Amino acid sequence: MRAKSLYLVCLLTLSGCQKDEPKPEATRKDAEAPSKVDAIDPNLAEAVAAASAAPARGAVPGQAEGGPPADGVFPPGGADKEAAKGAAPKVTLGGEGSEPRQKLGPNKPAKLTGTIQVALQSDPRQGAIPVLIGLTVEPKKADAKDAAEGSHLVTVRVTSAKVDAPGVPKEMDDQVAKVKGSKVEYTLSPNGTPGPFKVTAAKGAPDDFVRSLSDALALLSIPYPDKPLGAGGFFMVTSRDEVMGMDLVTYRMVKVKEVTPEGVTLDVNTKRYAASRTLELPGMPPEMDKNLFQFDAMSEGTVRLPLGAVLPTQGEMNSVLAAQFAAPDPKRRPAIQLQSRAQLDLK
Repeated sequence: MRAKSLYLVCLLTLSGCQKDEPKPEATRKDAEAPSKVDAIDPNLAEAVAAASAAPARGAVPGQAEGGPPADGVFPPGGADKEAAKGAAPKVTLGGEGSEPRQKLGPNKPAKLTGTIQVALQSDPRQGAIPVLIGLTVEPKKADAKDAAEGSHLVTVRVTSAKVDAPGVPKEMDDQVAKVKGSKVEYTLSPNGTPGPFKVTAAKGAPDDFVRSLSDALALLSIPYPDKPLGAGGFFMVTSRDEVMGMDLVTYRMVKVKEVTPEGVTLDVNTKRYAASRTLELPGMPPEMDKNLFQFDAMSEGTVRLPLGAVLPTQGEMNSVLAAQFAAPDPKRRPAIQLQSRAQLDLK
């Protein structure tokens, strides 16, 4: 059997599956087109709508301009207007929150060790597959010649990997164990913006699985505003990202839930949109139409960020990715779906 990432195997189990169920209202031609604000969901719409209605009380000015598409796929050139490839993420402050306020960002980075448990599920009729990954996160100051002043180079090393459940097939457990020794490297700017992620898989390890770890790290690497924030503060980050080889525009709404002298608790809601109508993943049947009919990717969670840390150290993020592809029979469109949960425990 060819080695594949567990992440991708789960995703592709439904890639040839035929769906025969009513389409969501937003995808029906006779449905009323949603507003640009409503297209940013689930909690992003509420935040943007509130900001638009009361700019003096914490607006996110202009964030809904252009608006993401209702079917989750940008038209040609549309993604570049929202977030150009290679451009730095746009951080838009909505509100500073109440006192006390804390400045966020990796200004006192320290080594972290611990685990990330990732649970993957591609079929609601089957249980999720939990994988426990041991990590060390090692930041060091970046060479001023290669990065902006105050930037850091971050190396994340996989110290162990196992399927965290009884009764799994030995072949699967053996493949996951080979991830040990892999690493992910990236730069981190003073405000928390991550640079390109360099993935190095250990010998024999499924490369795509290690790449999925880098995707999780990218989701947890949050660019922060340049002003201190308190409880009730919020901001939006708009960025152009590559996830599992997909070109995506990402909207992240981050709300400060609690502030203590040790750190902050953040609610993070993310919505992603495909930058292109064509989507092709390894393992998809060659005869399958690669044109997207609908794309939907979102995540939400609550994380704890120690002041000055390069990553949140505690918390959970839940994600869902689903896509429908074009087909001659609209009632039988091929679809893929993946649900995942990441639980952090770092110190």
